[in-house]
This record gives sequence, structure tokens and C-alpha cells, in this order.
Amino acid sequence: MSRWLDRFKPYGYLPQFKGGEQHQLIIEGQCLNEKGLGHILAVGHWLNDVDVLNTEGKNIGYQIQTDANNQLYALSCKIDPGCSFYGFDDIKNAPEPVTISNLRLGTTAEMISFDQLPKQTQREYHLTLIQILNTDDKTLNSFFSPEARKAIGEETIKQWMRCLNDRLAVMKTIHQTTLNSLHPQKVTNKTNTQQLPDYLQRLYSHAQFQYETEVREKAAFYIDMDVSPSCSNDVREPLQLSLTSFLKSESERVLLLLGASGSGKSLTTQLFEMKLWKAYLKDQNQPIPIRIELKQFSNKTVGQCVLNNLLDNYHYSHEYLCKLQKHDIICILDGYDEIADQTKVNLIETFFKSMKDKVKGSNEKWNVKFLISCRDNYYQGLESTLFHAKQKSHTVKIRYLCPILPKHQIEYLMQYRSKNAHKNLPDYSTILKDDNKSLSELLCNPLL
Repeated sequence: MSRWLDRFKPYGYLPQFKGGEQHQLIIEGQCLNEKGLGHILAVGHWLNDVDVLNTEGKNIGYQIQTDANNQLYALSCKIDPGCSFYGFDDIKNAPEPVTISNLRLGTTAEMISFDQLPKQTQREYHLTLIQILNTDDKTLNSFFSPEARKAIGEETIKQWMRCLNDRLAVMKTIHQTTLNSLHPQKVTNKTNTQQLPDYLQRLYSHAQFQYETEVREKAAFYIDMDVSPSCSNDVREPLQLSLTSFLKSESERVLLLLGASGSGKSLTTQLFEMKLWKAYLKDQNQPIPIRIELKQFSNKTVGQCVLNNLLDNYHYSHEYLCKLQKHDIICILDGYDEIADQTKVNLIETFFKSMKDKVKGSNEKWNVKFLISCRDNYYQGLESTLFHAKQKSHTVKIRYLCPILPKHQIEYLMQYRSKNAHKNLPDYSTILKDDNKSLSELLCNPLL
């Protein structure tokens, strides 16, 4: 996990779980909400990692990030395999699947009941389990690299896969009711979406998982935005129209999506990613999206953010990189202003350089476009050359997200009211008609 090393801190202790809504960590005197632990526990539980967190919290750590509302939170990440596949080698004494209704966190820690986990952590666990159930056997089997197969042996890997399938079947049975309520059409059988090749299935599955866990609820309130070629917003055009023209343009290789904090930049990039995948599933001539949140990188690693992401998150081999190179690609780089230490780097140049330097046999013949989001006030102090590639002829398209128009403000509020009927909210349309200036100003950037 090379991209974590410069911005990672270990837990240093074994968390205590007593239910509640949200798991929290005390970091430098601050109580921060935690995200990601449920994903780690689900995978660790499935792999029978009996030291998933370690009794002293050495196998797990966190990275401080900010959400769409500029609130800090701790993103948990696993940096040590712990004791995965424990007991899988011995067929006679392999761990019984029926024992996995509880979780074991460390080698000397007592088992805890799943119900002790906070509700948000439980939800992450269930959504991760859905993702595993939707991954075909070929893809799961491919996570064992050729080097691992040689070191471990094919017969051992076959035994491990049998144990994993047994455990997965029991985990599904134990959590079936909740899985059905979260995503009933997704948990009956494993599926291979449109028979995607493995190197694309990995990208698609991750994008779909992010959508289910982070985007779907927000998307219910999303209003189609307008953009403008200047910060004055004198000329407006629909955002979707601007994105479509960018995709079709031969000369435009970089699109800068600028906007104020809370204007919807990140959500726009997340929805655009899924839109591109839906288009590709219908027509394989469409581009492949790779979305990356730049806030997880620093000046040491951001230059290779695309390559590191493919190697670390998706376990790409040289063969997979070469296959990906044959596709049209859209790199969606979200949050240029959020790179650690406000590092200013030409991500277009470094993309081609990292692919040429780090990937054996690769060259610069990547047909790739870049969508880069950034806060408008941060962009004003940047050199325009940061978004051009040397010796490559292309146009940089700049679009500013416009404040939401009054008619769309009402639409947004009524959608919110409809989705929260149990809260007995007021008729916002009447409030806005009464010239409520403070509410109208807030709704210009509703994600705040």
C-alpha cells in the first residue's frame, strides 16, 4: 500500500464496540467519525483473518480526509494481512463455517457479536458482502498472482477457494434478510456484468460499490446543474451537454470543472463515472472511466496517482495495463485543491511519464482524457501550464458550476421533503416565495 505510507497512522489500540450509530476515533483530542472499518471486517471475516485488527491495533490505521461538507473524518485502511486463511491448509481441521456468526479481531481478543458493531459499520459490512457475492469465481481466483501461485501451490489455492466459498455461503445465510433489504436483486447468485474481462470487472465493481455506499442516497436529491465558461456565469449551458461535447471533441483533452465548496463537484464526478460505465456496458467503443480522489495523495505520490491506484487498489499486472491501454480512457481526478500540502503538479505530464517509466513495454500511446475538479478560488492562483502536456496538442476546456436557479432550488427542496416525509418538514416552496434570502443563498450550493 505504497500510496498510504506518507499519510497513514496506525490505530495503536484495539477499538471497543458498544453499538450506536457511528464508530468514532479520538485523534489529537478530536472525536472524528470513522468510515471503512466495516469493509475491512467483512473481507477479514471471509478470509478467516483471526488477527484482522491486531490486539494492539497494529494491523490497521487511518487517514484523515474531508467529506463533501468539509468535515474531517478518519478513513480506515488495512496495511497488514494479519492471519488470513487461518486453518485453511488442513482439510480435516478447516474452520467450521458455522462459527463465523461472530467476529474475532485479534489473536488474543475475545469474539464479539456482530450486533455490537455500530450501525454504519454493519452497513459497510453488508454492502461489502454484496460486492463479494456479485464477484464471479474467475475474478476472485485471479487475485492470487502468478508469484503467489508458485509459492503457495495450486492445490493449496484450490483448497483455500473451497473454504472461502463455504464461508461465503454461510455468511450469506446469516445476513440474508439484511442483504435482501439493501439490494434484493443483487444477492441471489454471482453475476459477471456483461461478461466484462477481469481487468475491467475490477474497475466496474469498485465503481458500483462506491455508488451503492456513498452516492445513491445523494443522487436522489441531485439537480441537473448548469455550467459557464467564465466565473461571471453570464452564459449558461447544461452540464450534461458540456460533458457530452467534451467526450466527442477531438481537440479537448482536459476538462477543468471548477466551483465553490459544496457546489457539487465531487458528486458530479461520481455520477459521471457511473454514467460512463452504463454507456460502456451498452457500447464497448465508449471510454472507460477511472475516478480517483486526489485528497488521499501527497506531493510524494500524487504524480503517479493513476498508476498507483491501478497497482494497489486493483492489483493490475503488466498484462492488464497493456490491455487497458487499448481502450479510450477518462481519468476523473477529483479535488485538485485537496492534494496534501497544496501540491501543484502537472497530472497530465506525470500520467504519461509514470506509465512510460514504470510499466515495462509501455509507451505514450494512451488515448486518454482528463476531467479534473477544483475549487474556483484555488484555481485562480494556478499556472495554466499545469493542465497541458508538453509536445501534445490539445485544448483545455474550463467550465464553472453555476449557482442553482430559483426554480431548481424549489425542485431540490421538494425532492428533499418528499424523501423525508416522516420528518413533517414545511412547504419550502412557500418559504422561498416569501423571499427568504438566507435560504435562497444557502441553496445556491446545497451540499453545504
